[in-house]
Amino acid sequence: MAENNFSTDYTDLRPLHTSRYGNSRVFTASFNGKKVIVKALKEECANDAACRASLQQEYDTTSILDNKYIRKALDYIKIEGLGDCIVFEYIDGKSLAEHVRVGTLSEKQVKYILTEVCDALYYLHRNGIVHCNLSPDNILVTANDCRAKLIDIGIPETKQDADRELLIKEMEFIAPEIIKGEDYDARADIYSLGKIMEFIGQRNISKQFHNAATHCTQFSKEQRFDTISEVRSAITKGHSFVKVIIFLVVAAILGVLAFIYIPKIKANVEKERAERLEVDFTHEIEEMQAATPALCEKYHLTSLNEPITADWSEDSLKMAEKLLHYLTLDSYRGKALKALNDQSKAIAESRQADFDQLLLEEFKTTTDSVAVVMRTALQEPTDALLLNEAQRWFESRE
Repeated sequence: MAENNFSTDYTDLRPLHTSRYGNSRVFTASFNGKKVIVKALKEECANDAACRASLQQEYDTTSILDNKYIRKALDYIKIEGLGDCIVFEYIDGKSLAEHVRVGTLSEKQVKYILTEVCDALYYLHRNGIVHCNLSPDNILVTANDCRAKLIDIGIPETKQDADRELLIKEMEFIAPEIIKGEDYDARADIYSLGKIMEFIGQRNISKQFHNAATHCTQFSKEQRFDTISEVRSAITKGHSFVKVIIFLVVAAILGVLAFIYIPKIKANVEKERAERLEVDFTHEIEEMQAATPALCEKYHLTSLNEPITADWSEDSLKMAEKLLHYLTLDSYRGKALKALNDQSKAIAESRQADFDQLLLEEFKTTTDSVAVVMRTALQEPTDALLLNEAQRWFESRE
């Protein structure tokens, strides 16, 4: 395709995700009646040679991969308004992170998914490729058959001027040698997979991978498993004959008890799932509330010539993305919408308060003849009365 020729084959482009610290944004689109994923650079990076080269390198790497557990790269094109883009196959499913947070996967399903991730990493490592960006958000779980699909293969993109504490949290699954800019190998992916197993254990989905996770997440790469095959064996290793017998006896006893108390067991499971969901939702709301003062300061009004209504759509979208999952749940939609509305209202009220303060100071100090007359007409000029007159004076000027 010529340098300035844009493809018109991709229609119905809809924003799906924008990287918080990286350089990319993701859309869904339609191509010949089929849904696809389009990955483009952020507007501010679209003409940056280094960013474009990184996007091209990602396509060159992923386009040659052919594995059932890795999302396929279909094309590298230009789209008007987006610039250079990678087109990926569309995967109908949710991320492993979403499933784990709401407890929709069984322990058995989690084990199968982890072994499939190991198989995908084995394929990458055998071909001399390190994923480098492995996390629960970059493992999709297909909706129809609960199979793993790896996405976003390549060096994690991060802005160096981002808040360091938030950046470290964002990169909690990335191996320390990558964060420090040191040489890395397949053991970096082993570290990330161990962090994913810890993430699963923290959510009480399964703690059976604790020992494997500990071995994977050693700070020194020399102390980790050497190959992904060793990790797979640690995940799938069988029990000794005696342990199997004990397990079967205990399972039989538990089976009888479960049959007797199955209604209560189901109720407890649902209760625990609901409690985990409530904890996660509360955490997201608390983070939003904690961020509100900083947003008010960011949009602080400094001049009467500025419009009172601030354009904070980018920050508003980020906040909405944090609650996107809860907006699909009937029991949380109202609370989520209220939290978003409260934050918007707080910023608007802060903006109005800034305006009132600036207007009051201007009215008190101006030598404008009309303002002087209005001030002297007040017998007891309190700030409230002065502000009321200031608003009349300001409107008369316009």
